[in-house]
Amino acid sequence: MQTGYNQIFVKAALLMALVTGGAMNIREPSSAYDTSSVIRVGVYENYPKVFLNEKGEPDGIFVDVLKHIAEKENLNLEFVKDEWNGLVAMLARGEIDVLPDVAFSEERDSLFMLGTLPVLSSWVEVYSLKEAPVHSITGLQRKKIGVLKGSVQEEYLLQVVPRKFRLDYEVFPFSDYESTVAALRNREVDVMVVSRFFYYSDLCSEDILPTGIIFRPSDLYFAFPPGADSSLLELFDRNISILKNDPRSVYYRSLQRWLEKKYETGIPKYLVWLFLVTGAVLLTVSVFAVLLHFQVKARTRMLRQRNEELEKAKQKVEESNRLKTVFLQNMSHEIRTPMNGILGFLELLKESGHDGRERDRYIEVINKSGKRLLDTITNIVEISKIESGQSTPQLREVDTMDMLHYFYHFFKPMAEEKHISIGLAGYIEGEEAVIETDYHLLDCILTNLIHNAIKFTCEGKVEFGNYREGEELVFFVKDTGKGIPADRLEAVFHPFVQADLDMTRSHEGSGLGLSIVKAYVELLGGGLKVESEEGKGSTFRFTLPYKPAKMEKSRDEKIETALPEKKMTILVAEDDDFSYQYFESILNHPGYRLIRTTNGKETVKAVRENPDISLVLMDIKMPLLNGLDATRQIRRFNKTVPIIAQTAYALSGDREQTLEAGCNDYLPKPIKKEALIRIIERYARK
Repeated sequence: MQTGYNQIFVKAALLMALVTGGAMNIREPSSAYDTSSVIRVGVYENYPKVFLNEKGEPDGIFVDVLKHIAEKENLNLEFVKDEWNGLVAMLARGEIDVLPDVAFSEERDSLFMLGTLPVLSSWVEVYSLKEAPVHSITGLQRKKIGVLKGSVQEEYLLQVVPRKFRLDYEVFPFSDYESTVAALRNREVDVMVVSRFFYYSDLCSEDILPTGIIFRPSDLYFAFPPGADSSLLELFDRNISILKNDPRSVYYRSLQRWLEKKYETGIPKYLVWLFLVTGAVLLTVSVFAVLLHFQVKARTRMLRQRNEELEKAKQKVEESNRLKTVFLQNMSHEIRTPMNGILGFLELLKESGHDGRERDRYIEVINKSGKRLLDTITNIVEISKIESGQSTPQLREVDTMDMLHYFYHFFKPMAEEKHISIGLAGYIEGEEAVIETDYHLLDCILTNLIHNAIKFTCEGKVEFGNYREGEELVFFVKDTGKGIPADRLEAVFHPFVQADLDMTRSHEGSGLGLSIVKAYVELLGGGLKVESEEGKGSTFRFTLPYKPAKMEKSRDEKIETALPEKKMTILVAEDDDFSYQYFESILNHPGYRLIRTTNGKETVKAVRENPDISLVLMDIKMPLLNGLDATRQIRRFNKTVPIIAQTAYALSGDREQTLEAGCNDYLPKPIKKEALIRIIERYARK
């Protein structure tokens, strides 16, 4: 029974390692780590992950990985032996450089620097004596529980389990597993709560059994002291990623080596004299060995096939995880900034004493901020696709002068609130200022840089602008803030990293802003530089290829809404009442007759039964039958009636889908009155 239990754990460990190993993409290090220095590694007793073997030498899964990385990268390792609590204190003081086998917790993540990739996955399990088993978590009520002192198990038992399961028990911490096991056997404690890897240690003998009660899954990392060299972390992450993505690596050989539960077997002494029985046993063992050999080969083939399947699935898992991560990281930042402008200027409008010109300016900023918020929401998936390398910039005309003026008015209240000045320090004007680029990416770049400049400036000023330099357009944002230390100038562009590593820093932020800026600038074909002096301020400059736009007549000119020469019948396929009321208000003229349908089937029927319909406004998302399928059915019997798609789906590629389905044109929501009248007049004349 225990052997089967062991095999399940081995397979689970291998499969989890393969999956988690491919779920992240490790970047190449920005600078090489100085391999001439000695790396001090903490070692304590926690078989089979890290421990001292019979020769007193460090051994275990984490040690195997460490030795492989050291050999590959020419690192000098020095092992420091102590108990767990002592090593944690040494890591906090920077007296050791690496501590293996550190389970993630919010407190440890704030105190230390953890690697990006976990080495192992674990969970907490309850063990009891064979003669006094515990069958469920409620069986812990009023029990004495032994646990490793300073471990995440102790923290979880003291802070989480009593509150979550409403249990009452006593926790007895011990300095090591050997003392904990001795206390269990001596009935000083009723059960012990340990890492699931305890099962593979020699301390887990036949009189101590796992109860099957497990909780708190966690990942185990290499931990580094606060302020550790980021290139050392990148070196470890890169090598761990390579090891976990190669099923034949030292990593998987180490798992197979250490996650094997060993039992001593032998023939009882009183049967030695029975030669016939001995021969029978030897024959049985021989047959078993042959069968085991074929079984191992069969399982090896099965594992190889499974590895191939996992390799094929790895890319999809990686992309899915990448998209999800980028989505969550950008959501808050990209929505809160324009919302701040909307809510802030609405508050200003509530105040009395504004003249008409000032109110118009406030309304203009609110309108532009609302449009920017809408663009953020509709393009959030596009941002994720761009970050994951699946999209290309969407080039269009961008008036950089107008954009810079917008940012000046948008950020001016924020600067005045901090009693600092903000201004435009030169910019190109006129037709020269209109270029071809991606509006959303450029908007995000400038928003991040200006917002950071104001956030980190307590007195003085913030200036920004642009200028031509050969075939490049240079944008700059300059501040008189706290500046960036010279040794942090490169690190601030890494995800989740800020210039100030002190836990008591006064500024909030995820550390993603500048990494997003760098990625967007490079995506637009430019480069980013920073000049900074601590205590005096910083200047960020980024370049874009200068591509002057071909000036076209604005498509937002006002048009006269003249009535049609003859009465037009317009079919509005729209299931949302408020949207239909909007159409009804715009087309409230004697020259228009409206017919409404609320689902795709009604729409197809209405077109078939009303051949005098002049135009169809087709909502794409409708019940029973969506707008695209309804359009395809209409085109089977009516190929001439103009069908205009009107939809809240406004992502890249949606327009092409509507045209392919048979629509004549496309209106993304929210629909402007001028755009609706213009498109009706265009197709009414045909």
